[in-house]
Amino acid sequence: MVEYLCIIQARINSSRLPAKVMLDLAGKTLLERVYETVSKSKKLSKIVVATSIEKTDDIIAKKLDQLNIEYYRGNLENVLKRFYDTTKRYKAKNIVRITADNPLMDSKVIDSLIQLYETKNVEYSSYKDGLYGLSAEVFSFEALKKAYLKANDDYSKEHVTPYIIKNCKTYIEDIEEKYRYPNIRVTIDTLEDYINMQNFYLYCQENDTISDIDNFLLWK
Repeated sequence: MVEYLCIIQARINSSRLPAKVMLDLAGKTLLERVYETVSKSKKLSKIVVATSIEKTDDIIAKKLDQLNIEYYRGNLENVLKRFYDTTKRYKAKNIVRITADNPLMDSKVIDSLIQLYETKNVEYSSYKDGLYGLSAEVFSFEALKKAYLKANDDYSKEHVTPYIIKNCKTYIEDIEEKYRYPNIRVTIDTLEDYINMQNFYLYCQENDTISDIDNFLLWK
């Protein structure tokens, strides 16, 4: 059994910035950057990308094949089902949810969130009030199964965790103070976001620094 399965959800047909997961960030795709950042976690047991079976997402599968990164393909619109099916396939006990538009999802934040989840002995845990895009969620398979079986509205099916947050034992805590800047964007939803993040990655390359959240705050 996989203790902590990290699922990175990714698709091509994002509404505001289509195909953003395949955009270049200083020589690598956004999806690669997200995977690299998350991979630095010391508490995750396995990382898998969950994309859809739609033909438009073939390009994601081909890229992941080239990179030898594991992935699962499921329902496009019902992301809750995609997560449930992915978790069943890998026999995971707990899940960490990451979205593929957050290239600076700090692994230290992921590990501290897992620690919080374990300490509070809950079914779901997350942080609040962090930089916009510095976000992760951790929840149990049992909570995910309950949501999969009982959630019947489109919003819950698309966003995975609303049913869990409303109906399960949860603990949500303020993020560490140095990351408490919800007005600063470290996600890529728009062209402006992408240009900003590309400039940051190019800056890091030019100055031989690491592209992480702490350096982003210094650069910003």
